[in-house]
Amino acid sequence: MEAFPLDVERIWPYVLPFPLEVDKRRAIWRVLMSRVGLDIIRNLKIDEKTYQKELISTLPFSNKSIIRLLKRMVDAGLLKEGLEFVDVDGRKVRVKWYVPTPLGRWLILFVRHPDEVPQSLAKSAVKELFQLYIPSVAEACRQLGLSLEDLSTSLNESLLREMIRESPKHKPRVVVYGCLALDIYGVLEEFPRLGEGVYVKSVRQMQGGMGANVAVALARLGVPVAFIARIGSDTAAAVALRNLIENGVDVSNVVVSDADTPKTLILMDREGRRKLLIVATESCALSPDRPEEASLAPLEECSLVYLGEVFVEVAEVIARTAKKLGKKLVYRPGGPYMRLGLERLRPVLENVDIFVMNELGWQALRNHTKEELTQPAQLLDYGPECIIITLGDRGCKVYQEGSEQEFPVPEELKRRFGLVDATAAGDSFTAGLIKGLLEGLSLEKAIKIGQVASSITCSRMGSSTSLPTLEEVEHAMNELGISLA
Repeated sequence: MEAFPLDVERIWPYVLPFPLEVDKRRAIWRVLMSRVGLDIIRNLKIDEKTYQKELISTLPFSNKSIIRLLKRMVDAGLLKEGLEFVDVDGRKVRVKWYVPTPLGRWLILFVRHPDEVPQSLAKSAVKELFQLYIPSVAEACRQLGLSLEDLSTSLNESLLREMIRESPKHKPRVVVYGCLALDIYGVLEEFPRLGEGVYVKSVRQMQGGMGANVAVALARLGVPVAFIARIGSDTAAAVALRNLIENGVDVSNVVVSDADTPKTLILMDREGRRKLLIVATESCALSPDRPEEASLAPLEECSLVYLGEVFVEVAEVIARTAKKLGKKLVYRPGGPYMRLGLERLRPVLENVDIFVMNELGWQALRNHTKEELTQPAQLLDYGPECIIITLGDRGCKVYQEGSEQEFPVPEELKRRFGLVDATAAGDSFTAGLIKGLLEGLSLEKAIKIGQVASSITCSRMGSSTSLPTLEEVEHAMNELGISLA
């Protein structure tokens, strides 16, 4: 559903929900058109009793005018009134008080400037607004034949765009192109057999997606980073996007669409084994059908580009632009893109500096390439200066012109950080590698940072929630005597 165009940049954040009854609406208009009524509203306490005698002693109007307007506000459903006894010079005296109804509280917000209302009260009032409006809006949709789903999507899109607009922006050292997803963790005793149902003991939701994880990992390692992706307009997108923003990732170039956010169901049994089910559609990725969504402007400011799970046609444009601007490019597209074969990836690889994949990715690339691939070193002929094959807890292999090196994970690192969950280990390793390269370290030393970061990640449950901070990585290296000298 397209947003209705307004010829103003910003509008008043509070609107007035008028009651359906004609006499009450007229009463509210009379209050708003009266100077006495407006001054009463400005002096009402939004969250507690306001006594009639306080208003009479404060406002420069006659008692009769104030009492008449207060009665009108009670009749209109803006105020509730009551009596209580108080001690005055040893005598019990009845005094009248007023408390705003939900509609009355909203009227106070409507009249006052937002800065004059405490945030906690404004929050509760906003919730009350939805409680007041949703039943009426739903009824209007039914009468007019509008889809509630379309209305919900439109609301989510607006909220996500507002999150992006309000998010912090900075000059990035790294620009990440990739995918944002919602990871759903389920822990169970053992995996079900075919046709069998089992209970999941616990469920957690968190931001996922390889590219998004790398962006968060870099931010936690102290690297200014911008994330560029196409996201959905559902609540899953809001949960995931919020985590990037809270970690200081610049998301100002993220594009909101009407697609569903990709979701990854991660099932773990009591022995720590994982099974992953990915629910995703092509409509929630940077696509050649929408080339303008893959913003290239941030490339001019950064030092390095990380290119993740992006359509090959889009990746080719990004890689070519990065090369032209003299930016180092790390390409890590993930398994599904490896299955396209080397023939499809070749236009991207021509402009890649470092090509990263895991063992399964290498096997997928071999199996789906027409020509025979026997060694990862063959990929150097297609453009990359360096090929890195990650091997899980065995470390990684690095192929460069004329050399092949293996970098095992140090045993002391394995002992210090046991394996709990390997999700996001590759994301953490790649972020640590990039951090080291940005600091001017050699590839070997940058790999050490990646291995420490990855080991910490593996010792924790979760994807983006398991990514370590720079302080944690430095502490682990100092504790274990891992030197970068």
